[in-house]
Amino acid sequence: MTGPAAGLLRSSLRRRRGEFVRLAGWSLVQAVPAFLTGWVIARAVDEGFLAGRAGTGFAWLGVLAVAVGIGAWATRHATLGLAAVVEPLRDELVTLVTSGTLHRSAGAGRPSDTGGVARLTEQVEIAREAYGAVVMFVQSFLASAVGALLGLAALDPALLLFVLPPLLVGLGLFVAALRAMAARQRDVMLADERVAETASQVTGGLRDVVACGGEDVVRERAGERIDAAARATRALARMTAVRTASLAVGGWLPLVLVLAGAPWLVQRGVTAGAVLGAV
Repeated sequence: MTGPAAGLLRSSLRRRRGEFVRLAGWSLVQAVPAFLTGWVIARAVDEGFLAGRAGTGFAWLGVLAVAVGIGAWATRHATLGLAAVVEPLRDELVTLVTSGTLHRSAGAGRPSDTGGVARLTEQVEIAREAYGAVVMFVQSFLASAVGALLGLAALDPALLLFVLPPLLVGLGLFVAALRAMAARQRDVMLADERVAETASQVTGGLRDVVACGGEDVVRERAGERIDAAARATRALARMTAVRTASLAVGGWLPLVLVLAGAPWLVQRGVTAGAVLGAV
């Protein structure tokens, strides 16, 4: 990313480096259940319930409950840390949009920047949500994914054969669609601005439009803007479907592959508890 947007993000990162470090730390703690869950379930099944020692099995499940509690505690702090990073950026965006709109509207001989309404009421929120999603993805997803993969390797390295390839394929699809999604999102935002500008012009001159009998012309011009916004939204929806497919490949296909490969895994010595822990 280059240009003013990249400069804004870099300056935000520099000013809140401590908040980013704390968020990364809580994300690592948040990944504890991802690392321990499969291993603890495997111990509970193999050394407890299947071995006829229910007490041992429940004791291991108690360890799992503690790990989940630690993960929930870390999730709370990670969410607060995310807010400490994202909300100040939102305030900066509101300030920039407001000052820019006022500056453009106050210029001599310039029309009012009515598109600033769409930027302020909708697009700032879109940018805030996208920024927060990216930060959370980089911090939380990477920590959780690494924890889960390490946990699978601790169970049996052969399990990685069923999980790692679809995960990488899903990530590849997601990254490949990211640039196109950003372009479609930009098209939607610009189309919303044009609709807001058209609506402002129509409502501001509605009496003149009716007096001159220009309803059909105005309806046609406004309809073109609305149709363009609808096309942009549909294009974004199609890209969202691609993103959803990439998440399905990376998140659900490994489960199917592990279940389908369970007989082969058991034949090569992987225990039933390890298969269940991998699932």
